Amino acid sequence: MKIISSVPLKFRIVVEVAIIIVIIAVYYFMSYKPQVEEINKLKKRYDSLALSVSRLKPVMLSYKKFKKEFEIVNEQFNRVLKILPNERNYNVLYDQIVGLAERNGIKVSLFQPTGIRKIDDFHSSVNFNMNMEGRFLDLVNFVYRINFLDKIININSLSINPIKDKEGNLILKANLGMNSYMFNVPVSGAAK
Repeated sequence: MKIISSVPLKFRIVVEVAIIIVIIAVYYFMSYKPQVEEINKLKKRYDSLALSVSRLKPVMLSYKKFKKEFEIVNEQFNRVLKILPNERNYNVLYDQIVGLAERNGIKVSLFQPTGIRKIDDFHSSVNFNMNMEGRFLDLVNFVYRINFLDKIININSLSINPIKDKEGNLILKANLGMNSYMFNVPVSGAAK
């Protein structure tokens, strides 16, 4: 106590005020400021959620607008029907792919369906293999032009081996694993 009482009163008051200011500053930076930042983040998140909810409000359409939107959806569905083959027009898919290969100078030796895998109640994946022989540029051109067919065709695997033809020229023998999609045909007499 003697040491404290020997310190002048003005100096003690200044030190005590400084200690109080340090305590307040430590409290502000350690507790209050993070809470304020968290509150500001929550406010921004609330504002963005409120904006998102306001955009989700249902819009009442007049009959003309509804009919127009229905026609757009129907047109898009009809485009999908043209792109996805069904079992009846599977030969169209064969004609398009093999025809494209032959137009690009490729000799097709095999086009073989390898199975159908049901994806959901709506459509299935149709897998097939294709063996062909041709020059490198012809093969690249064929693979590139598959993108422009009006059917969805994915190349899942591609193996290429160089071989020599009867004249001794180097050509490529390719095996492609591909798939497309088709609509599931409902079984007649099935329970609904």
